[in-house]
Amino acid sequence: MLGRVLLLLTAALLTACATSSETPVETQAVPRSRPRPPSDIEAVKLLAGGGTLTAVPRAVTLGVHAAPGTDRAYMSLDADNPWGQRLRLLVVGNATDEDGDIWLRIHLPIWPNGQAGWVAASDVRLAEAAERVLVDLSARRLVRIREGQRVARVRVAVGSAATPTPPGRYFVWAKVATGRASGPYGSFILGLSGFSESIEPWEEWPGEPRLAIHGTDDPGDAGQAVSKGCVRVLNALLRHLRDVPMGTPVLIRP
Repeated sequence: MLGRVLLLLTAALLTACATSSETPVETQAVPRSRPRPPSDIEAVKLLAGGGTLTAVPRAVTLGVHAAPGTDRAYMSLDADNPWGQRLRLLVVGNATDEDGDIWLRIHLPIWPNGQAGWVAASDVRLAEAAERVLVDLSARRLVRIREGQRVARVRVAVGSAATPTPPGRYFVWAKVATGRASGPYGSFILGLSGFSESIEPWEEWPGEPRLAIHGTDDPGDAGQAVSKGCVRVLNALLRHLRDVPMGTPVLIRP
């Protein structure tokens, strides 16, 4: 009898232990859903900062829209320039569509000057422009500024009276080493997003008359109004400009 009682007690204890090792359903941990941050949270942060921004296309082409939130792009912009360099497009405005998506108004590097269009923020990577270049046409001087500090100041040549350098806001569209200091563009070119406004493209010029800051081997050019609209810098002084980043804003003022 005693053996039977002990057997029953042992069975009860084993059952209790087995039961206590299981977590009751009502106390099981359930993963909590967390609010999903917007996909363009980085864009929100950068736009809130108020600095000058550039937009780098994520794909090989970038759809440009006439207005924020439109379904179809009216043009497709190549993400790279002819030298295979990824463009950094200057951002000149932003807006939010009815779905809450962010759109960016960008300066378009196409002829004629002054064109802009809208791109979805999700189609680009935003970055802050740490530098800018100022060209003073009346003083015939170029100044490079980095994080608010002047890092270079050089005398330049500008457009002649017949082919003046057009004032405006542009950005660095290309960086090209020519390999020949004595050529028409010197040893290095900073191609800009703008164009001459006094040369008829394809008739007076073999292609679009794009503006540039480029070299010259003629020391007599400095301070003169002699170019076709470009800004000329003595080859020896180009060392101050070779590492200017793509997309850097370039302000040319009268």
